[in-house]
Amino acid sequence: MTGVPRPVGAVDWGGTWIRVALVVGGTIAHRERHRRPEPLAAQYDLIATVLRDSAAAVGAEPAAVGVAIAGIVQGDTVASAVNLGIRRPTPVGAELRARLRPAEVLVVNDTQAAAAALAPRWPDELIAVISMGTGLGGAVLDRGRLLLGRGAAGDVGHSVVEVGGRACACGGHGCLEGYASGRALAAAANVLAAGGRSPLLAARRRDRAVHAGDLDDAARAGDPHARRALDDAADYLATGIRNVVAQLDPHRVALAGAPLGPGTGFGQALRERWAALRPPWSAVSIEHVVDDGDATLAGAAEAARTLVP
Repeated sequence: MTGVPRPVGAVDWGGTWIRVALVVGGTIAHRERHRRPEPLAAQYDLIATVLRDSAAAVGAEPAAVGVAIAGIVQGDTVASAVNLGIRRPTPVGAELRARLRPAEVLVVNDTQAAAAALAPRWPDELIAVISMGTGLGGAVLDRGRLLLGRGAAGDVGHSVVEVGGRACACGGHGCLEGYASGRALAAAANVLAAGGRSPLLAARRRDRAVHAGDLDDAARAGDPHARRALDDAADYLATGIRNVVAQLDPHRVALAGAPLGPGTGFGQALRERWAALRPPWSAVSIEHVVDDGDATLAGAAEAARTLVP
């Protein structure tokens, strides 16, 4: 690869999938996606193995690796990443660095990484970013600058929307993520399927666990129980957005993640509830970032580039 810059590694480490890419000169040269294994040590090993295999495919070792993880990041330590099984401060950076030497490693929050990659779109605005995958994440951009706080600024998923509500793996109760996230929608779908209240979901559950997309399908097919479950989740997320708007008064709320798109049943329900709950004094708009699929990888790669001399 003479004359070509060395690649940097980018990892999008979510609750369901781990995506790994090698980026050369700003372009993804190789990518893979793997289902996240359960033991944490196996997740470290998977990332290291895939990066080594990717380097062999590209023909060059990464100079540095940016790791975007679905959790609260404080330097090298992940303080909490409940959807990955991390419930106490864990030295994720050191563990990966030991497996990836001589490459340097920088760990960042996944939604913050995606927001940083999207920041150039809105250089003059205050933006609240909300991302739905397995969990529910958030970030804040102020005129192109990512606001971090001590590491968890914008973490809307663990704001409380139900006092004394459902227990959350983070140790709290009533967190928004427990009511509006991919995992919450999947749980609602499995309850309806197991109880036989949704014929479509019950039929699909005979072969596999149903997920959030199945709940959306059932609601679109006219299932009133599935529609009620989506409406309830949309109520909670619209309430969470209203709280964010009241606190930040942003120019816009950027929604990332396929479930939040305007073409999904959940996305439509959310927009209906938001129209009813939006503060009358606020002109804020909500919009789906339709091409956000690689934003987290791009943000992780950008983080990695800051480590390259």
